[in-house]
Amino acid sequence: MPELPQLETSFSQDLFDESDLLILPFLPAVMEELLEICESGSIDMQKQAQLIGYDPVLSIRLLAMANTSQGQTFQAPNLHYALAIMNPTTVRTLVVTSAIQQLATQQDCFPPSALKRFWGHSLRCAHLARRLAEITAFPDPETAYLAGLLHDLGKLILSVRQTTAPYEIHTLNRIARTLSEVPELEQRLLGADHCTLGAALLDAWKLHPLLGDAIRFHHLNIQELRGAHPLLRLLHAANLLNQETEYPETLLAKEGELLNLSVAALEQARTEIDLVVGPLINELRITVTDAEDEAIALPVRPSLQHTIQDLALIDAIRSELSNIGDISEIRAAIARCAAMLFDLTEVHFFQYDFQTGLLHDRSSAKWLDEFTIDPTGSTNTFQRAVREQRISHSLEPQISLGIIDHQLARQWGSEGVWCLPLHTKGRLIGVLGAGIARTQLPRLLARERLLRRFAVAAAIVLDELSQREIQQRRAREDRELLQQQHVRAVLHEVSNPLTIIRNSLYILAKKIGEQADEELQILREETERASRILQRLVEPKEPLTESSFDLNKTIHDLARILDEALCRPHSINLNLNLKEGLAPLAQGRDAVRQILLNLVRNAAEALGERGHIIVTTQDDINLHGRLYVEVTVADDGPGFPEALRAKLFQPVTSAKGEGHAGLGLSIVKNLVDELGGLVSYRPNSGGGTTFLILLPQI
Repeated sequence: MPELPQLETSFSQDLFDESDLLILPFLPAVMEELLEICESGSIDMQKQAQLIGYDPVLSIRLLAMANTSQGQTFQAPNLHYALAIMNPTTVRTLVVTSAIQQLATQQDCFPPSALKRFWGHSLRCAHLARRLAEITAFPDPETAYLAGLLHDLGKLILSVRQTTAPYEIHTLNRIARTLSEVPELEQRLLGADHCTLGAALLDAWKLHPLLGDAIRFHHLNIQELRGAHPLLRLLHAANLLNQETEYPETLLAKEGELLNLSVAALEQARTEIDLVVGPLINELRITVTDAEDEAIALPVRPSLQHTIQDLALIDAIRSELSNIGDISEIRAAIARCAAMLFDLTEVHFFQYDFQTGLLHDRSSAKWLDEFTIDPTGSTNTFQRAVREQRISHSLEPQISLGIIDHQLARQWGSEGVWCLPLHTKGRLIGVLGAGIARTQLPRLLARERLLRRFAVAAAIVLDELSQREIQQRRAREDRELLQQQHVRAVLHEVSNPLTIIRNSLYILAKKIGEQADEELQILREETERASRILQRLVEPKEPLTESSFDLNKTIHDLARILDEALCRPHSINLNLNLKEGLAPLAQGRDAVRQILLNLVRNAAEALGERGHIIVTTQDDINLHGRLYVEVTVADDGPGFPEALRAKLFQPVTSAKGEGHAGLGLSIVKNLVDELGGLVSYRPNSGGGTTFLILLPQI
């Protein structure tokens, strides 16, 4: 046993909290990029898993949080699976709180060189363990990767609890004759060893016990590992091959025997990993320099500190915006928050209209109508901001001003116009426009990163509210449509007893004669008036002209309701055969819903119990030189009697027996006519009916 250096021991096992992850340092470059992803609004789990997989502490935090949310231990630890089962908001919170906590608990116990060596060694071991797992056909290479990444976490714990530990650990690794001596030397000098502490950390967070064992025993001698689980042997080999000290070939041969690999195969694997990890270490900025060997502590990177400060500001703004539930109010709130955050005295939000492609400012009181900007029109600051997807202003001397720039600068009483585009999910949501002075420009340019973060946060909140309002409106329209259909069905049935009453009154008048003629006449008149009221209730009142819509989606949405309410309770199969890629229809979404409701309901009533209904779509139907979309509703029911077919779409006709007014089909005919379409009927050769609707294409 080598003689230990005379170093003061101050570690106390009683002070160690096995669950304390927040005091351990994270890789700054990884944290910065993760924060950027979180603030972008995109959910890129592949990239998130890759970045988190570079950092031991973030990896164990993610696995620990996923375990907590599941309430059980994973069968096999996996970062991709952990991200998949967690809510994206929870992942964002995990990243942001980790960054803020690191800033708040920055300590002077981590020399830059020691931390960078730790991160570099962990990455090399992780990649090599995975490569060796692949070579030896170990069934879970990702678990081997995590074992290599996490195996030295105990060194961070020792460094947190004792300021001189990084130097002492480095010294012990250099003076130890074998790897198996390192834990014993740490126990004698520091009162604990990194193998035991690292395993205890994993055990505390209930990670897979095999992973903890691999860390606990990765410094055992080779003889003790013979016959052990492959994961323990893989980690031992990866750690040995990545030591700064070169070991004799005889030792490498024994290590190879553990994995049934030759020395040449081990060396080849190490060379392959060096080619991968070397550039990665440079990219993550953890290459050790001579100057850092003399530095005392690793300071917080200014860029990370600024990022965390920006996040705090943006979270405050997001909280302000999330309390608003009205789309018009949130536009004003976004402009108000921009003014508050960046000291802009004149800010306006220009909403982007997806249908027209125009930007609208509905807050301008100085114009006869709302101020509208065409981003595809003549060159101006708004056009550049939209086209280039970046902050633009009109104070650049080399760019000539557009008419819009002159108008808005004059209206806002400013020297120039400044624009911040708001995008989310690759879509333009709107543009913030502000009047600025030349003295304001340097300050705005210096805060460009914060401005971009604000734009993303505002766009996400606005888009979520817009989507929520669209969903609520569609749900409301669907409910109203079904309610209207229900009312029509009820009124349709009520008309039958009214007809009977009217006929009975006529017969009764004949029998009684003049004795009660006046009273019966009043009853007849009131019955007729009730019929007219019912007729007015079932007539369409709202105009049919609407914006374009997706016919197939409309049919899909309605079919779910009809299938549940009308078909399945009567063992009727409702099938859809919709052609993909249909061109949108120009108008009449509500009318098309009502047409389908009537036709499918009629078919279901005709079938009674059991049967089939098929709804089909087809486009590019050429009739007299005009293109139509065809919708057919077919059933295999009893069909219509031949005597009724000629007058099928007239209100007085019905196939349901005496007293039915045939109201459903007459409504279908009227609605199709108002849409400029055609409706027809044909009997099926095998029984049943097919209704064909032709609707004009755009």
